[in-house]
Amino acid sequence: MTHLLRALVAFAVFMSVGAFAAGPGISEDRELNEIDLNAWDCRDHSEGSAKTADAFERNKLKNRSAIDLSGLKFPQFDTRSFLQKFAAFERQTKGMRRKDLRAALRPQLDPLEKEIISFTGYLVLAYAGPPESTNCGNPDFHDWHLELFEKPLDHAPQIGDPTPIICEITPRTQNAIFRDNIRMQALAGFIRAPDLTIEPTGHAARKVRVTGYLLWDDEHNGSADVGRTIRFFGANKYHQPWRSTAWEVHPVIKIEALDAAPASPAVSSASASPSSTAAIPPVPASPRSASPQKGHPPSFPSSSLGTL
Repeated sequence: MTHLLRALVAFAVFMSVGAFAAGPGISEDRELNEIDLNAWDCRDHSEGSAKTADAFERNKLKNRSAIDLSGLKFPQFDTRSFLQKFAAFERQTKGMRRKDLRAALRPQLDPLEKEIISFTGYLVLAYAGPPESTNCGNPDFHDWHLELFEKPLDHAPQIGDPTPIICEITPRTQNAIFRDNIRMQALAGFIRAPDLTIEPTGHAARKVRVTGYLLWDDEHNGSADVGRTIRFFGANKYHQPWRSTAWEVHPVIKIEALDAAPASPAVSSASASPSSTAAIPPVPASPRSASPQKGHPPSFPSSSLGTL
């Protein structure tokens, strides 16, 4: 009887530790929708739930609001020119974080992070981001991660493929993009599901132009995240390296499709989840009315990617 009791206690401890480690999880969202920012406990806190000076600065930059782009023109970049723009800065800051920058480098960083640019690429993969300090750890009000590639892959990212440029839609810019009739299921070749499997949308990755602020996401400036070619997949099912550069377009303010919608499916099922879904029609505007969960710490099933 004593052995049985010990076994039951051990099992209960195991289950409770596992539940704690799992955290609040990733949003079930597979599509943009209109969200009620008044229900968001982070709406008036652009610093998010930052605990350090560098996180405070980074979150404030990520949480910039959309501006009216009507009549404005911005520098245009593709993958090659985007990487060239930051080549000199990256040679001096390899593996560094913003809190470690030498005084001489701050005058280079600050003007760059004030720039709004347009970047063109193929939207191969899109997914809801995890709870993170930028959004006060709220799983319902999250960023959307867009992986834009130089060429239109007909498969989900796999070993040997080039790494993408990362662009992110935030809760503060999502509604304007949604109202502009932009849908992830219509533009991305693949969607990453909450369980991190890959679901094909049923059509090829579309060529898009995203316009938004430049951001140096120094949390992802290490060799585990930055590299030009995908070398392996981690236990968290993310390809690594994850990105071509720590520089990204964040927040994205506007997205434009530059090609016609494909008439028929044109994707490979390779590297996709067996439970793939067909293209999903646009989601009607229906603001969330439920209050978001509060007090959740950031959680993401990765030891190398950290917050996204």
